Amino acid sequence: MQLREPTDQLTGVAETLMITLYARAIETQRPEPILSDRKAVEIAESLDYDFSKYENGWASQLGCVIRARAIDRIVQNFLETHPSAVIVNLGAGLCTRFSRIDNGQVRWYEVDFPEVIALRHKFFQESNRHHFIAKSMLDFTWMDAIQREPNQPMMIVYEGVSMYLSEAENKALLQQINARFSPVEILFDVLNRKRSRTTKHHDTVSKTNAEFKWGIDQSSKLETWGSNIWLKHEEFYLSQFLNYSQRLPIAWSILAQLLPFIPLALFKNSGRIVQLQIGNYSE
Repeated sequence: MQLREPTDQLTGVAETLMITLYARAIETQRPEPILSDRKAVEIAESLDYDFSKYENGWASQLGCVIRARAIDRIVQNFLETHPSAVIVNLGAGLCTRFSRIDNGQVRWYEVDFPEVIALRHKFFQESNRHHFIAKSMLDFTWMDAIQREPNQPMMIVYEGVSMYLSEAENKALLQQINARFSPVEILFDVLNRKRSRTTKHHDTVSKTNAEFKWGIDQSSKLETWGSNIWLKHEEFYLSQFLNYSQRLPIAWSILAQLLPFIPLALFKNSGRIVQLQIGNYSE
């Protein structure tokens, strides 16, 4: 009998990586998956962890895979224009995006707590284009490890992370990135303010010791955090729930069919993906 990898070292925010891993693994095993991630299935089956506490989290499962697919697409589009770019994945957890969209040229960095990177090493190998940095994303010395040619296109991604940071921490992160890496694109997801105050009612995060700390209602307000920051794109990905009415609880499914504007209004702005441009590349 093969021993499973222990996960006792993952507590608080670090444990939430299990929510997204579980969502991708479960989705992959559906007949027509929104996102296929065989690596996530392999990892989940190799961990000593009680995933059963997330079984009833239908909204998280659906939302995580829709969000992951949307972010995959945005990063792929960036790499089509800038195939030799640098991508930095903050709060990487057990994200498998590199293996899903690697184009053979990109230089990719995964940044997370030391205990998370130690677990990553059990399932992924570093290479000359795929690097792991064992630091908190708020320990800005991770920036020293990024190798980037002058004016080389760069995108920094953090998925399912910003809501666990305070407003001051989110602002400090953006400002440090601005000071160190401009020009750069930043891609992350946010909750609205109301949703950020409901950790204890969340269908999966409430099963951990993590806590939401921040939300924002208007993405354009992020432009006030720096003189050369502007909103390039935002995507209300949760509105796609209505495309999968058969996956919703019965009451929600009926409501979605009879009065779709009601669930659309509730889903739409509660979570969204934000793409910022910081600075301009010189001609």
